[in-house]
Amino acid sequence: MFQQLQELLQHRNPRFVCEAAGDKPDAGEHIAHIDHEVTPGLDANALADLRQQVGDLPHLLAFYERYGSVRLFRDSIEDQWIGRASAYYIAPPDEWAELRDGAQSWFDDLSEDEARELLPDWITEYVVVGEIPESGNYFLMPLVGNNRGKVYTFDHDGYVFIERGSNFEEFVNALARVDAEHLDEIGGHTRYADGKTEYQWMPNQYLHD
Repeated sequence: MFQQLQELLQHRNPRFVCEAAGDKPDAGEHIAHIDHEVTPGLDANALADLRQQVGDLPHLLAFYERYGSVRLFRDSIEDQWIGRASAYYIAPPDEWAELRDGAQSWFDDLSEDEARELLPDWITEYVVVGEIPESGNYFLMPLVGNNRGKVYTFDHDGYVFIERGSNFEEFVNALARVDAEHLDEIGGHTRYADGKTEYQWMPNQYLHD
């Protein structure tokens, strides 16, 4: 289970070959050295509380038995404004409420008519399990209906809900991909720093030893 993630975490010296964002033909390329931050899994009591909160969702429970949180594709260089950029954050359950407040703030701005048009039926019962850092976009998991246990990216630009996995394992493994299509997606929301210039660097190739 979570094979794609496990393989990614085992790579030595992971790095992105990056190109500068915008029209900067003379910028050359930048090698962004990256890592992944993982915290220990939940203890038995915390897992029992989680099961009580979400019910029987075996893939999610298996993840949190192994990992407390996971931050993927984190830059080794600190930006002066945001610190070390990272592409994705899967949060521990004790941070879900705060993340939900962030997502809910987008929904609270809608009128009743807009909410009926833009929001899915399950939006009254969901948890927010993570985010795309510094983007205002979140990972939502419905707890009711036919979509229960699926994970969606909520993109506030257009109020779009994009299915990222039919269960938590599919979701996690989708985030751990390093193919060209996924690197293009990462470059759309996460920029890396070189510590020398103000260029924003987008990944176009993934390498490891």
